[in-house]
Amino acid sequence: MTCLVTGFPSKIAALQFEWAWQNTHLTRHIAPDTRLTQAKSTVRISPKSGRARKRTARPRMCLTDKLANLHLLLRASSFERWPLKVIFYAEDIHRVWVKLTSQQIEKLRPGIEVNFDDSSKFSAAGELDEPVAPKGIHALDVGYTGFKERLERSKITFESADWLHCAICHKGLSSGGALTLVCPDEDCAALTHIECLSARFLQAGSNREAIVPTSGNCPGCATKLQWVDLVKELSLRMRGEKEVNAIFKKRRRTKKQADAAAADEASEESAEDEEMDDAIPQDDWHELPESSDVDIDEPVMRSDPSPALKSKAFKRPAPATSYSKPVIEDSDWDKAEVLA
Repeated sequence: MTCLVTGFPSKIAALQFEWAWQNTHLTRHIAPDTRLTQAKSTVRISPKSGRARKRTARPRMCLTDKLANLHLLLRASSFERWPLKVIFYAEDIHRVWVKLTSQQIEKLRPGIEVNFDDSSKFSAAGELDEPVAPKGIHALDVGYTGFKERLERSKITFESADWLHCAICHKGLSSGGALTLVCPDEDCAALTHIECLSARFLQAGSNREAIVPTSGNCPGCATKLQWVDLVKELSLRMRGEKEVNAIFKKRRRTKKQADAAAADEASEESAEDEEMDDAIPQDDWHELPESSDVDIDEPVMRSDPSPALKSKAFKRPAPATSYSKPVIEDSDWDKAEVLA
């Protein structure tokens, strides 16, 4: 990634700008007489039907042409009032941009920022510095996580307040927060109608013909506010239920984090066991008799009754069984008469 344009108010707006940048010879955001590249039509005959079809071929553009078209789009009336930011990650591309913009007569609006991010450059040793915080593209907030605290404060404000009023017109506001803007400053509790704050920002601006404001000062704390940030918070609060649930959803721990947590718990348990062993005084331990002092006649209880662990010395002799001689009584047959 060498160049990135951010700060669009919505995904649809970003897609519109992307298509316009890729098709500057067709986009309606640029007047035909000011286009740097013109459309070229080609005729192709279908081999099946034999009909002629006209197609517009995309002209080939070099790096300078692409940057020139970007500068032209940023000056277009459709995008010039958006709080866009252009970030360059390659030093050679940034040098081409600086050289190109220095030759342009028309300059960009002051609200559009153009910066060069050198956080991904190699160190003098030839290795990347250890990242303490996300850098480069990874530092971009693409999931609205930066609005989490603001959404929490807005929810508490609308639920706890008995009566809400606008800080400009001093009229009542909707209890649900519809069409109500909230100041992002933690020490400020100013609430305004979106129409009231928009009119105030436009009156303080230099362009009287503008329809959408870009920035202005808060009527409560006079803090410099960006219009896109206020509208994003309002859109998330009113129509971004799916995005808000994703922000407040608890992240599941990965396997690596779970293994690390289990290792920490095991180390804590072992430390507690060592502390308990150290807390028991040595005098409380009972002295066990030596093996020679054990009486053989006394039964010894073992936890494992397997024959391999039984000792012959501890076996008790089996009791002797006495067998008496059988006694045969006189039979009654001797008194029987013999018949001839």
